[in-house]
Amino acid sequence: MRSAELKFRIPKSEFRNSKGMTLIELLAALVIIGILSAIVISRLDLAFTSSRASVDGAAYMIASDIRYAQEFAMANRVSKSVVFNSGSSVYTFNPTSNLDSSGQLPSGVTISGNFTVTFNSLGEPTAGGGGSVTVSGGGLSRTISVVNYTGKVNVS
Repeated sequence: MRSAELKFRIPKSEFRNSKGMTLIELLAALVIIGILSAIVISRLDLAFTSSRASVDGAAYMIASDIRYAQEFAMANRVSKSVVFNSGSSVYTFNPTSNLDSSGQLPSGVTISGNFTVTFNSLGEPTAGGGGSVTVSGGGLSRTISVVNYTGKVNVS
């Protein structure tokens, strides 16, 4: 009976390989998973980052143009306004001059709410002080506010 038992016996070397993965195989699998996840995450993050950059850029551009209107009013001893219309991606200056920028927001970013801020020759907001305008795009939004009396511009 001993010879019959030997025929059905599995050698120990085959047993050893079927127990599981070796350390090298495990590390190779982890490296492959890491590379694939880095590619997928970078693709997802790129879309979010570009939306954030567009909205942040638009907010800081508007803040800069509001400051420009304030400085223009003080330098030329006139009233100067910046006019924002809800749903638009363009804002205007009133009265217009050769020095005014275009007021064009990046693609996909729009203005929420109607808002006009007017500065007098002393740089004080005579209209719109204490108010704000919001820009949004890609599920993100930023609010640009003008402090009453001083005309200080904040982005939040």
